[in-house]
Amino acid sequence: MLYEKILEDYKVAMKEKQEVKKTALNYVLAQIKNKKIELQRDPNDDEIIAILKKEVKALNESLGFLEKANKPEELAEEQEKKSIIESYLPQMLNREQTEKLIKEIIEKQGITDLKTGRWLLMKELMAWHRSELDWSLVNDIINSML
Repeated sequence: MLYEKILEDYKVAMKEKQEVKKTALNYVLAQIKNKKIELQRDPNDDEIIAILKKEVKALNESLGFLEKANKPEELAEEQEKKSIIESYLPQMLNREQTEKLIKEIIEKQGITDLKTGRWLLMKELMAWHRSELDWSLVNDIINSML
């Protein structure tokens, strides 16, 4: 399970005094614990991946502000944190792979009108490919097919 891997890597980072990795993983573990309290159960891997994606998005925003503020030391540290967190995310499908997947599902589900069948397509994508898709890319592809 993803949680155990993150926890184990956090322990190693503490022992080896990898401060940036320790800080990044400590924050992620805190977010996972908050989610556990919210759900009143252990979050599954998909829920942990959503937490990781949310943190990467927040770090991207932070990187933008640090670039504008011209703070190279902090910028480098935030980029390192982002790389560490991204290493736990599953490999995302690229545009070509995503298009192929969408077309396969459309054919498999027999969707003839994408406007009315979009919900069925999205339901299938969410059920089986949630963690490996960039949803803004999915929307762009579907909108271009309309």
